[in-house]
Amino acid sequence: MVRAYLRGILSLHCDTGDKIAPQDWCFEYGEKGKPDLTSKQRERTGLKFNISHSGDWLVIALLNVKQVPEIHIELGVDIERTRASTNIYSILSHYFTQIESDELLALPESLQRERFFDLWALKESYIKAKGLGLSLSLKSFSFDFSVVTDNTLVLSQSTQDTNEIVLFGDIQLNLTQEDKADGSRAENWKVSLGRLNEEYRFAVSVSNLDKLELKACQLTLADMLALA
Repeated sequence: MVRAYLRGILSLHCDTGDKIAPQDWCFEYGEKGKPDLTSKQRERTGLKFNISHSGDWLVIALLNVKQVPEIHIELGVDIERTRASTNIYSILSHYFTQIESDELLALPESLQRERFFDLWALKESYIKAKGLGLSLSLKSFSFDFSVVTDNTLVLSQSTQDTNEIVLFGDIQLNLTQEDKADGSRAENWKVSLGRLNEEYRFAVSVSNLDKLELKACQLTLADMLALA
């Protein structure tokens, strides 16, 4: 079902002269399993994507890079559900940097679990963008919320209704010296964190874009069947 949704979304946003039908999309996979379009279809459409799902939600991040073909752009997305059963404190020292842990523990206890899953979504979106999986240590980079800004993002729906979701920007990515060895620079990354509701949040990480402007649309199963 996930792949069917993806195929439909790609066809919906393909703006080449000759449309590509959902069943005609072709995929290849990176060394760590990151899915991508075949090089021929990437060049033809300019589309990059990344997907993540949790519970009843599937998030597909889509970017058209046809106007900047000479720039290597990385894209990752993750959606996380707040889970009351997770012992967040036993995980902090294993996957979060000391600064991230200290800042989380300095928050009121009622907000600590929320920050934990916010950070987890951000970290997953970044390693998915890099395409390295957990071979990239989650402690080799960190996120700084000290100058975070909040806004709203309109979530349009096929019924013509709209919802507004909370969107956090200006979250800063910091890289350790070891991670800079592959040429990555923190200032080349843009990250955003959104809240779909009190239970689910998503994060998007993109490299080498001057700015990151998100547009969001919610499609139902009936919508996707209509596309197919």
